[in-house]
Amino acid sequence: MCTVTYVPGSNGFFLTSNRDESSRRSTALPPKVYSDAEFSLLYPKDADKNGSWIVGKSNGNVIVLLNGAFEKHDATPPYFKSRGLILIEIIRSAFPDQFFRTMNLDGIEPFTCILHTGSQFVESRWDGLTKHIRVLDERNTYIWSSATLYNKDSRRLREEWFNDWCGRGNPITTEEILSFHKSGGDGNQNHSLIIDRAGKIGTVSITSLFRSSDKLSMTHLDLRSGNETVDEMPILPHVRHHFQRPTKLKLAIRTALIRLFHWEFWSFNALYGPIIFYWFWLSLKARSFFFFSTANPLIENSGFTMESKAAIYPLIPKQYVPKTLRFSSDTNWAELAAVLAGERLSYPLIAKPDIGGRGIRVKLVHSASELQEYASETPVDYLVQELIPYKNEVGIFYCRLPGEKHGRITGIVGKEFLQIKGDGRSTIGDLLLAEPRFVLQYRVLEKMLGSKLDDVLPDGENRTLVPYGNHARGAKFIDLSHLITEKFNISFDAFCRQIPDFYFGRLDVMYDNWDDLESGKKFQIVELNGAGSEPTHIYDPSHSLLFGWSEIIRHWKILYEIAAKNHKQRGIPYLTFREGWTMLKKNSEYFKIVS
Repeated sequence: MCTVTYVPGSNGFFLTSNRDESSRRSTALPPKVYSDAEFSLLYPKDADKNGSWIVGKSNGNVIVLLNGAFEKHDATPPYFKSRGLILIEIIRSAFPDQFFRTMNLDGIEPFTCILHTGSQFVESRWDGLTKHIRVLDERNTYIWSSATLYNKDSRRLREEWFNDWCGRGNPITTEEILSFHKSGGDGNQNHSLIIDRAGKIGTVSITSLFRSSDKLSMTHLDLRSGNETVDEMPILPHVRHHFQRPTKLKLAIRTALIRLFHWEFWSFNALYGPIIFYWFWLSLKARSFFFFSTANPLIENSGFTMESKAAIYPLIPKQYVPKTLRFSSDTNWAELAAVLAGERLSYPLIAKPDIGGRGIRVKLVHSASELQEYASETPVDYLVQELIPYKNEVGIFYCRLPGEKHGRITGIVGKEFLQIKGDGRSTIGDLLLAEPRFVLQYRVLEKMLGSKLDDVLPDGENRTLVPYGNHARGAKFIDLSHLITEKFNISFDAFCRQIPDFYFGRLDVMYDNWDDLESGKKFQIVELNGAGSEPTHIYDPSHSLLFGWSEIIRHWKILYEIAAKNHKQRGIPYLTFREGWTMLKKNSEYFKIVS
């Protein structure tokens, strides 16, 4: 876990790790296969913490750990969890690269892990504050040395020894690689590949993992006892069972009944039709059906519709938004790839229309091929955005009257992504049909998952199928408005007042820790939605239809007051009827194209 090399071979690759440990540390258990309902793991086990530093999974994924990130850090125990256990959590997940990006590492000591999934080969570092991810080229050779034990000069020396060994044309075999890991260096036991620092810290073992097309083989050399252990594990396809697909008629009937008895799934016209008279009353008072157009003067159409996300992001302080690039629909792939490389964006990434809504065409892309396919199929201009490294999402509704020093939060909605939990028996398809909310997404998920609907998840495993906080994409909305405190109002108002001329709207926010969010720290903005925002906390399944209507009317009234003040006091004109009608017509035509 302190020296790692990657060497590609003719029919696979080798990941080899020298483990440097304190002399007081117990001897690790040799590699062994550990199995459960869906997959198996092959790894040596740390006898003290039960974790590991190098692990292979029966689907072919492999991962290896090094202590530290870029430079030696000051240890501040106690830590929340061993890094060896974190490594196993990552490799156990269905999408380990995505899991690392979104997992909460607060309270975890800095580390580096090298992950190969077949489609992804990445170096991921946690420095105690920030995650750093670099995509690697599996055709190249690499060596890593732990920053906790080796300074820059030592690391540079080791790279020179490794490059010299690679340049000799040695046979690429386990024996040759182990030989380098045992003898590499200049004889100085402080920085050669085998170290012994006054008997206090030394290299205790060497473990080499070879991944071929059909199996994983692990050779473990215990330097204390001299014992060598070899174990292997076949690479197997996912376990699949037969899932009975519902007929079109049966699915249509069930979908209709779910919508009938759950108002949160009603169409826009069905929900808003009975209260539209209030909008007409406000329009009459304002003498403009499009009175909302002055609510947020610097946002196109005040954010009611047809607003460009790319034009809104620059209004938000830079540190609160993920890196985002805009591309026209006719951008060729070579140009797009060159821009991504220049900006050093790494997968997975979020791709979505520049003008959009309700989660339409939002996609998490895991590779260049997926992004290329997205770009070729998207008929409108779109954004490519780095994945925000926080795991929780809320929508925060904010309002401030022009001229007021301070605004206020009027609602908070929590978002539970479309996630299923395995029981060791049911297929993914069965789990989807067991939840009414997911039944409404079945046709989209059937197309997306294909034969994976037959997979059986292990008992207790959670899998997120749709990582977007959109109600229309299956997310469950939970009213968290009871968590609005004076502290939250003050900190969020201070943030929102940094956005020029922003008075009304909902911000979709990613965060890890609620206390940090309440204090105005460690969060990023997914999107800012303006005058067309819904108070989406109404969609909490526990709320009544009357509650939903009353909240919509309450926010329409606030919108009217803000727009009227900007119109009267600042002389900002409302959209004319012709301009407003043209806007609505363009919006209708646009969504016919993008949907």
